[in-house]
Amino acid sequence: MSLSVGIVGAPNAGKSSLTNTAVVNNVFEVGSKVAAVSRKTNTTTHEILGVLTEGKTQICFFDTPGLMLGHHGFPHRDVTVRVESAWSSVNLYDLLIVMFDVNRHLKMPDSRVIKLIKRLGAEVNPNQKRILCMNKVDLVDDKKDLLKVAKQFEDLPGFERYFMVSGLKGKGVKDLVQYLMDQVLANRKNETCDEINFITINTQIYPLYVDMRKPWDEEPATMTEEVMKTISLEVVREKMLDHIHQEIPYVIEHRLMDWKELKDGSLRVEQHFIAPKQSQRQILVGKNGSKIGRIGIEANEELRSIFKRDVHLMLQVRVAKKRSS
Repeated sequence: MSLSVGIVGAPNAGKSSLTNTAVVNNVFEVGSKVAAVSRKTNTTTHEILGVLTEGKTQICFFDTPGLMLGHHGFPHRDVTVRVESAWSSVNLYDLLIVMFDVNRHLKMPDSRVIKLIKRLGAEVNPNQKRILCMNKVDLVDDKKDLLKVAKQFEDLPGFERYFMVSGLKGKGVKDLVQYLMDQVLANRKNETCDEINFITINTQIYPLYVDMRKPWDEEPATMTEEVMKTISLEVVREKMLDHIHQEIPYVIEHRLMDWKELKDGSLRVEQHFIAPKQSQRQILVGKNGSKIGRIGIEANEELRSIFKRDVHLMLQVRVAKKRSS
């Protein structure tokens, strides 16, 4: 039995932190990551599947790029594609978690965020439950303010439940996960596959769907390695976002070029950054390679901690080849 859950919200509402806390700490080792978490907006570049398993009960999470009404305020054109992808996926899931930063809302209310919440709360989908998550409650000094915010949105018909959580600290996440587990049984009648088998990878049970016609299918046999590859890209991207500023992180292409498990059990991982301009390459590389070196060291340490094995991470920065006219 499974439940697909989409997590959507405004940029930097904390969707990735919640995914990392609710999903990865149950599937991988504590501290693992499946989505880049950075101070910059729109850091989640694509939907990433995480599976929380308890026996044969499955909750499949899908993290999305930041949603906003319209494209105002985005610094670069490629972000528009991510936003459109998020909107197109809203109605695909069995359950939708609409999340916003309650601390930011109390200090600097954003009319766009309020409109986003009201729009998602007003759209009633008979085939999809929606809940509202007030995230980052650990940053709110006066907890009475949380009740005021809850009252502000209590009349929205589209939301079945309200949760107050801290995706980073884990506060309230247990109650949220239990609620989701309870929905799996209720969702059983909506299964659209002829048969569900299960395979076990690293003590976790993953669903092998037969004749499943939902758009989020993954190949179960390759899930473990593919997730590890995704984690490696997201960790490196997070470190790049922390050290490189302005528009550069958004215009540089990031590729996984090689992934190999060596005889001693360690991983050889090669990733390339492809910059449109030489000047952008120089900024990413830094003086005497200081920037890319720091990114590599920090990412390598984190990947070793996540995968519990030695990682040989190699990063290369090059300039995109000019297309011949």
